[in-house]
Formats: sequence, structure tokens, C-alpha cells
Amino acid sequence: MASKSSSSTEPTWTTTLGKALAPRSVWPDKDELLDVVYWGKQVLSLLVGFVFGITPMTGLLGIISYVVISSVVAQHYVTKFQKVDEEEVGGFWELSKEGFGAAFATYMVTWITVYTYMMQN
Repeated sequence: MASKSSSSTEPTWTTTLGKALAPRSVWPDKDELLDVVYWGKQVLSLLVGFVFGITPMTGLLGIISYVVISSVVAQHYVTKFQKVDEEEVGGFWELSKEGFGAAFATYMVTWITVYTYMMQN
């Protein structure tokens, strides 16, 4: 049987979630904070896609609005809620890019699906 000593230092999802929801948490591993930003953007993408689909927002305004909301929320979460210097995690652009492709795809699928459903009913 393999030893679990190497995985004992790995944070569990419950401890990471607890740290993510608590303000001013200590993040010795910056990759763990970036993982939280990634999954936070996924959840935000679902919410924004749902809201934009219900409020029949269309076109470039919906896309630009999502990009701005996603970037600003990630930035404020790290700098204002967690009180981490953005330079410690790579700066503004690194926070904006973290998980952007996957989150944007989640947003687009949710937005289009909800919008199409609302317009057909």
C-alpha cells in the first residue's frame, strides 16, 4: 500500500472552502488561492450567465460586461476580502487570466441556454 504522507500536506477541499469563505485567510500556497479564484469564476460565470439570460441581454454588451465583472470581482476578492497583495499572485493580469477560458465558456453556454429558453417560452 502506498503511503499517504505526501498527500497529508495537501489541503482538502473543505479546508480550502473554509479559507475561501473567511476574510483575511492565510494562503501560504498561492496556487491554492489561485484555485479558489478559478472555481469562484466558474460559479460567478453560472450566476452572471443565468442573470444575463433572464434579462435578455444580447450582443457585445453581454460579453464585455461579463469580462469586466469577472475581472473586477476576482481582483476585489483577492485584494479587499482576502487582503492579499495582488503582486504576490502575479498581478492584475494574472488574476484576470486565471481560469478565464473555462469560465468564459461556462458563461457563454449558460447565457445562451437560458436566453434561448426564455425567448421560446
